[in-house]
Amino acid sequence: MKDWTLSKILLWKTLGSKTLPSRSKNSPSRAQGFTLIELIVVILIIAVLSAIIAPGWLAFVNRQRVAKVNDGVFSAMQEAQREAKRTKRSYSVSFKTDSNNLKVAVYPEGTTTIPWKPLNEGLDIKAGQVILCSNINTTANTIVSPATCDLSSDAKKRTIQFDYQGNLAKVAGNAPDTSIGVTVAIPQSNGGTQPIEATARCVIVKTLIGSMAIEKDSTCPLP
Repeated sequence: MKDWTLSKILLWKTLGSKTLPSRSKNSPSRAQGFTLIELIVVILIIAVLSAIIAPGWLAFVNRQRVAKVNDGVFSAMQEAQREAKRTKRSYSVSFKTDSNNLKVAVYPEGTTTIPWKPLNEGLDIKAGQVILCSNINTTANTIVSPATCDLSSDAKKRTIQFDYQGNLAKVAGNAPDTSIGVTVAIPQSNGGTQPIEATARCVIVKTLIGSMAIEKDSTCPLP
């Protein structure tokens, strides 16, 4: 009986004295850092992906900018035509560029002070990122060829006028030309005011009754 008790005591001491083996410094489960070569490879992969994605993203952003401003042009033309019908008097919509900022005004015939307001207001578009061009003569509702992108003053503004029925108004007793319009585009990167044709969007008054259409690229009035 004593031998059996002694054996149990020895077994308990033997098992109780054992501890879990510690991990060696060279164990594969130990956390490892990145090597310099691995970091360089990752940086190169990111650079290549950025070079592939960046042009497509920039083109998308440019299209969005042009589309937003073009929607503003279309809305302004519609407002002028709608007000002409509602008030039974001639209404005009004018466009100009002031220090590369795009401006628009909708006003009735006989207005002495044109109520200009920013065309790109609330659109997060900086001055010069988008330009306006037009084939409208400064006298309104006659076509000038080639179109111009110089709308840099009140004297160079471009104006479309609708009569009390919402039709394209006559100027100086002559029937107006159709297919007059305002073009929105991204300027060329050389610092000039010439548009990039592939980015052009425009609103064109296509008929004497004032029918309007949104067009793009070479269909738009371009210099």
